[in-house]
Amino acid sequence: MKAIETKAIEVIKPAQSLSVMNRFRAFVRDRRGANMVEYIILVGIVALFAIGAFKMFGGKVVDRVKAQKDTVGNINAAEGQ
Repeated sequence: MKAIETKAIEVIKPAQSLSVMNRFRAFVRDRRGANMVEYIILVGIVALFAIGAFKMFGGKVVDRVKAQKDTVGNINAAEGQ
């Protein structure tokens, strides 16, 4: 636990002595967490496509499922007679 705290302090101290422009450059070059942000953006895009597809095809899918339900119901009714 001490190693983590010491490392965090070492990272913070040099940044405190940097000028504003150097801090900005260090911020822009810092790639920690970039993969997580990319995955979050990707999940958002996939969700938008899924919502769009559901709005576009949702009614057709519901109609087909109902038609299949009726077909199965008719088969079950015919077997019961």
